[in-house]
Amino acid sequence: MTRRIALQALLLAIVAALFAAAAFNAAKNLEARHIPTSFAFLWQTAGFGLNQSVIPFSPLDSYARALLAGVLNTLVVSALASVLATVVGFAIGFARLSAHWGLSRLAALYVETFRNIPLLLHLLFWYIVLLTPLPQPEQSLSFAGVLLNNRGLYFPFPGLGWPAFDPARNAFNVEGGLRLSPEAAALIFGLTFYTAAYIAEILRAGVQAVPRGQSEAAQALGLSPAQTRRLVIMPQALRVALPPLVSQYLALTKNSSLAAFIGFADLMQVSGTILNQTGAALQTIGIDMALYLGLSMLTLALMRRIEKNSDWGAK
Repeated sequence: MTRRIALQALLLAIVAALFAAAAFNAAKNLEARHIPTSFAFLWQTAGFGLNQSVIPFSPLDSYARALLAGVLNTLVVSALASVLATVVGFAIGFARLSAHWGLSRLAALYVETFRNIPLLLHLLFWYIVLLTPLPQPEQSLSFAGVLLNNRGLYFPFPGLGWPAFDPARNAFNVEGGLRLSPEAAALIFGLTFYTAAYIAEILRAGVQAVPRGQSEAAQALGLSPAQTRRLVIMPQALRVALPPLVSQYLALTKNSSLAAFIGFADLMQVSGTILNQTGAALQTIGIDMALYLGLSMLTLALMRRIEKNSDWGAK
């Protein structure tokens, strides 16, 4: 026992020494090339703006606040897309299981089409084909209290007033309401419909993994088809589907980094701007890795808690 502990301690010491040597060597090389190695740049003035920010942000704020805005944008977009992808994915999954041949074939077509097109093309499609040609603010489209133009979607928001367009006061913008930039909308739509195709297949596989005898036993007990699905089939199907569902939510969070290709101010886009301005590549990439790891762990912890507090997650 003592020998085993000593060997493990020796192995950990060797690994730590290798990491320390690599870090020392990297710092020495960076210093020789006059590349910053400290994190002091985080408190310097950013000097750039963001097209969308959950928190107030201006070019006079620091790089640290810019990173905070970027990671919050990533978190909000990932959360919204996860919820919408779950709703759409479950709807498509149930349609895929439908006894109606036409509905089932349409759902299968959706799954095979959307999951076999690269996500980047989804994002470019939503951004270029659908959002860019939208009208100017003075010709905003209006439906159900929402205004839509080439500067984004504007929703009524408590305390901010009705997002009405006032040409007499401002002929170039929409005043008030909650704004969702075209880049953010394209990212949410792309992530939603792409991930929903995978969620639909995961749900279908989970339902089909439940033995047919479970349904027959429920019918023998006098349960209706709806009660059978809700009380018997779905709890067992979700227990089977949970691990791949968690993987899809984690992948969605990481896939949001493609937002840089359509100009949305997520963590990757903001950190890329910071890297170009400061040259602090090692520190910026290290911060990105730590933040994405934190977002993934947060997603995993949330799903584990949902599993623990749900009847279908019980073992």
